[in-house]
This record gives sequence, structure tokens and C-alpha cells, in this order.
Amino acid sequence: MLAFRRILAFSSRIHTYLLALYFFFALLFVLFLYFPVSEVLVSFVTMAQMILGWTIFLEGLWLVLASVYQIFYTHVVCLEPLIMTVVRLAIYFVISIILDILNTFILSGFSYGGAF
Repeated sequence: MLAFRRILAFSSRIHTYLLALYFFFALLFVLFLYFPVSEVLVSFVTMAQMILGWTIFLEGLWLVLASVYQIFYTHVVCLEPLIMTVVRLAIYFVISIILDILNTFILSGFSYGGAF
């Protein structure tokens, strides 16, 4: 089972690197809202964010399920990969929500729902 824990640790590192790459594309997306760029580049970054987002989510799901499996199979509680995966998924969702709010605000403005 030591090999399985090593696979979990390596997959956890890959998950961290994917999150860093997603953060890079998120910064590019924010910069594209302020500076004029080609529409092809914006669509490429958007598609890359979507693919990375699904990859981060599925990798995180695999890590959570593998950590739970490892806990029940070996009866050794190793919560570090599980907790760090949940934290990374929360960071991913927060970044996604902030980008969506920022994109909505830039493209359609601010409204509070009141009628004038």
C-alpha cells in the first residue's frame, strides 16, 4: 500500500500544478478584460480554462475517492491528501466564481435588481 500512497502524493502534486496553470489562465483572462486582444486568443484562453477546470475537478474527485479507499482498505488514516484536495477544489471554485462575477460586471455592468 506504500506504492498507492506514493501515487496519491504524486497525483496531489499534479493537482497543485494544474491549479497553478488554471490560475495563470485566470490572470490572462482578467488582463484580456482590460486590454484589447484578438478574439481568437480570448476564445483559446476560455477553452483552456474550461478544459483545465474539468481536469482539476475530475482529478480532485479521483484523489478524494482514492483517499477514502485508502483509508478503508489499509485502516491507516492519512488525511493530508484528502484535506489538501478539498482546499484546492475550494480555491478553484472561488477563482471561477470571481472570474464569472468580474466578467459579468465588465460586460453588462452593475445592477441591483431595482426598477426605475
